[in-house]
Amino acid sequence: MFILGLKNSPMIWFSWSVSEAGYEARDGTLLARSPPKVRAVVCLKDDFAEKICLDFIALDGSSESITNFANQYGLLRNHSLQSEPLVLWVEEIKAMRDVLLASNEGRFAEALEKYTIGYARQRGAKAGFAPNVTNSEFEFRCVALDLASWFWLQIGQNLRSRQVGRCRECGSLFFKGGGKGTRRTQSRKTKQFCTPGCKVLYNNRISVGKKKHLDQTHHAIV
Repeated sequence: MFILGLKNSPMIWFSWSVSEAGYEARDGTLLARSPPKVRAVVCLKDDFAEKICLDFIALDGSSESITNFANQYGLLRNHSLQSEPLVLWVEEIKAMRDVLLASNEGRFAEALEKYTIGYARQRGAKAGFAPNVTNSEFEFRCVALDLASWFWLQIGQNLRSRQVGRCRECGSLFFKGGGKGTRRTQSRKTKQFCTPGCKVLYNNRISVGKKKHLDQTHHAIV
């Protein structure tokens, strides 16, 4: 497993393949309603790629949640396939979540071992130089061979230099630290919530609790 040891790892590219008619779950299998349409190889912005990974890890494993996710991003494995077992999704969700949980709880050696095992069973990626159309130069690209591999590579890249947090409001896992510039890196390492919305909900709940406690204390004194 190489991704955690690279100092300047390449950005991860991928050719998305999604059925335009969507997917349906039937008899434990996720089925495409129409042949998947392969899109151009692209590299998503860090924040967008990170959100997709965390949304995947947060899936509850139900056929409905998996189908809704597949409708946006396609199947986990080979582009040419039009079906795959739902249990594959459940296993990959749990495996990735276990890596982040171990890291969040400070079990770093276990997180590394679990990541190595998880990535080893994927198809992986191909790497090489490709022309950059914007500046007519060659750039080094790491291209994931399927969606599952893309997830594992993105997670590995984040774990290289970032910490895993757990939201104080909803319990969701998220990455903290990172970004551009030292000040942003330092500030984001203190994050305690996965979204601003969760921070607002938490603070409102705490404020209501404090007000209730003060009211009860006041009535007791009176």
